[in-house]
Amino acid sequence: MEKLAKKFRDQIDQIGEEIQNSDHLEAFLNAEDEETEIAHYGELQQEYEGKINEIYTEVADDHPLQLIELETQLLDEKYEGLYMPRILAFSVLRGVVNENYRYLRPQDHLRSVFLALSNSSNFELLTRRIGQSIQVGFALSSEIWVTNLINEIGNKRVRNFFSAQRILKYRDASERKKGLESMRRQFEGVNFYTAQFPESKVELKTLYPDLKEFILQRIILKKDNSMLAKPIVAFAGNKDFRKEWEFMYIFGLVINYYELDSKSEKVLAETLNACRTELGDFVDNYFEFLRELLGSKRLTIKTDCDQRVSKFIDHSIKDQFSAYYNLMDTIRENGYESEKTLAEVQKFYFMNEGLSTINECLRLTFYNHFEKELVGLSPEEYPSYIESCKMISRYINVFNNQEFNQRVGDASLIYLKKLIKHYTDKRSRDYQDIKRFSTAVFLDWKYMKEKDIANLFKTKRKKKVVKDED
Repeated sequence: MEKLAKKFRDQIDQIGEEIQNSDHLEAFLNAEDEETEIAHYGELQQEYEGKINEIYTEVADDHPLQLIELETQLLDEKYEGLYMPRILAFSVLRGVVNENYRYLRPQDHLRSVFLALSNSSNFELLTRRIGQSIQVGFALSSEIWVTNLINEIGNKRVRNFFSAQRILKYRDASERKKGLESMRRQFEGVNFYTAQFPESKVELKTLYPDLKEFILQRIILKKDNSMLAKPIVAFAGNKDFRKEWEFMYIFGLVINYYELDSKSEKVLAETLNACRTELGDFVDNYFEFLRELLGSKRLTIKTDCDQRVSKFIDHSIKDQFSAYYNLMDTIRENGYESEKTLAEVQKFYFMNEGLSTINECLRLTFYNHFEKELVGLSPEEYPSYIESCKMISRYINVFNNQEFNQRVGDASLIYLKKLIKHYTDKRSRDYQDIKRFSTAVFLDWKYMKEKDIANLFKTKRKKKVVKDED
């Protein structure tokens, strides 16, 4: 983590002073009934939370490693609890969970936020905005962690409120999943992610889940990552990390997606090529990582990813790394439809075992391309669908892989159903062309049996409504 820059400290301090000198705060403190108190606190929120959010957004986007210190400063009582509910939600969502929807490790910062809330003089007002965050945060934490936290709270009334947020239904993992996903939807597209870069192998193992999620979210949210060059270069240059799977995943994400300055990218290239020559299993491990990435629903491997990695490669080193990315260069330059690409793919594919990881990466690359192409077609563009299927057939013959056939068949079937729904006149030339071609190609791919294909094109009869006789 980094210390908060003086610029941001000064800005946030200035807001704190403005809040304390605000007429709205004075009116809030002098309110004689609950309704008036709520109204004046709402005025404080309206005037200052937007200003705080502007600073928060700038730090999160451009200086994300300073985010924890910013949040810690905002927990100070002089901010009157403003923005604290959002900090609580961000802290709940930032923690990485396991398959059982429990945090992988104790959330120390979340604990600090909970305690700051419990000590806030405006706790009663804040409870209107923090119930879901507390419930989900407790649900994702261990029972011991929650119990210890509640026992630290001195105020009995506040302690009772927190105890009441331990919801029975969240003992079920499926309910914890629903609660977490509900919160994630509320803050979808909001950047609040941060992480700590490890300096030792022990830290690499401990900090990896949070660092991985941070790196992923920066990609998903399409953020500029140039400010992360220094910690990334230090991470890549740490030779103690290079044999570890965790290093492979973080490093793989960076070289595929992050745009850094030329000096930093030179270090990444040197690291990549040193690993290729010095570590016997590096290339195999990289393609295990790439297979996972190509199958991911969260990220998309684009042409520019392959191009970015290719520029890091010392192509004079003759290994599978060079061979694969040389092939990606050929595809990018000539297109999927060219005879040269088909010939190079066939040559590369037959050089490796059919079920090898590197060949699976190649199949996933082609599947992702064809799926994206089919998804983007409108019903009126069915001639392009026919041409795509013809091209798919050629690669099916090369790959000779049932899983590939099934997956491209599934993608094609989705589009075919769209066509059947659109072209309803069975006597039309369009309908007949679509039916004739789809039947032939699905049989050729061994994707469906003739009877099942015929059922696709059958018109379902509506059940007759039988009227009661008088």
